[in-house]
Amino acid sequence: MKQSDFRRTVIIIVLTAAAMWVLLYAPTPYVVFEPGVAVPVKPMVTIEEGDSLGKGDFLLTAVKLTKPNFLRAIQSVWITNMDVHLKKDVLRGYSEEQYAERLNVIMHGSQNNAVEAAYRYAGLPYVKEAQSIMVSDVRTDGATPFKPGDTLLGLSGGKRFNSIAAVVETLKAVVQNKDIAFDIERNGEGQSVTVPGETFGSSLTAAQLPEALGVIGLTELRSLEPGDSRNRLKIEAGDIGGPSAGLVFALHALDLLTPGDLSGGHRIAATGTITVDGKVGAIGGIKQKIVIASEEGAQLFLVPAANFEEAQAKVNALGSSMRVVRVDTLQEAMDAIAKFNKNDAK
Repeated sequence: MKQSDFRRTVIIIVLTAAAMWVLLYAPTPYVVFEPGVAVPVKPMVTIEEGDSLGKGDFLLTAVKLTKPNFLRAIQSVWITNMDVHLKKDVLRGYSEEQYAERLNVIMHGSQNNAVEAAYRYAGLPYVKEAQSIMVSDVRTDGATPFKPGDTLLGLSGGKRFNSIAAVVETLKAVVQNKDIAFDIERNGEGQSVTVPGETFGSSLTAAQLPEALGVIGLTELRSLEPGDSRNRLKIEAGDIGGPSAGLVFALHALDLLTPGDLSGGHRIAATGTITVDGKVGAIGGIKQKIVIASEEGAQLFLVPAANFEEAQAKVNALGSSMRVVRVDTLQEAMDAIAKFNKNDAK
């Protein structure tokens, strides 16, 4: 072999190896959303003494977030069940640990809302007691000392907080030309952080509180004690985070609280945020959730109205027989289930 041929061969081998390393092993600035899980919530939502459950299931759907290599990121552009995004746009300046903690805090708030919405819908008396306030989202410009997952304990050396209303009333009375020190709990340890006092004032409201603290979201965690202790509900979702399981938790809670089989023996998926008064809100990743719900045999999928068109388009593209229904409220979700069960019984 001539020396020039040998050199050319070596260069080709080196360049090929380098290209393969970049495609397979080099870190990328991307994340990929892909179908995750569609699992029954029976093991997650429990009651002290409730109605016996039927043969059907309410399915919680979740999206999987992965860190692709360059080859996977390129493939994701053509794979219709996946969406590729810049990591910085998804994490918004958070570390992966902070992002996960933020979703965990939001999930706890969603569980509280789901239980309270179920009690309200069922007309069951309950007592609500705020227990703690957690920071669920913060600005990423570094202008706040708080981090997602921080628990607001109180002013340093002062009265403890147990509700957002208590925080507002306390801050209305502070001296505005002095920095205000807050006691917080972060990662299980007590700390103190300082916020400029001029951000507060006597006209401060609960709606203005997050901005005054330099955060985007606060979650008030509550204990809900039903009038009849047999109706006490508990939700344990494991590692699943975010607010989108609110609707499905509320539906399964109602199945436990009321007589009969709410699912009618069907596999019913549901997704959407929920408020204590039963309003259902939009979620992300609906395309991926449709895919996994269909694969797991869901017969009916209840989705927020804002996500309906994309959800229906994906069902059509898959050629799935799964029925998709848009809902704006818990009442509409209950009506849709009743109608589906009635039509299937014919």
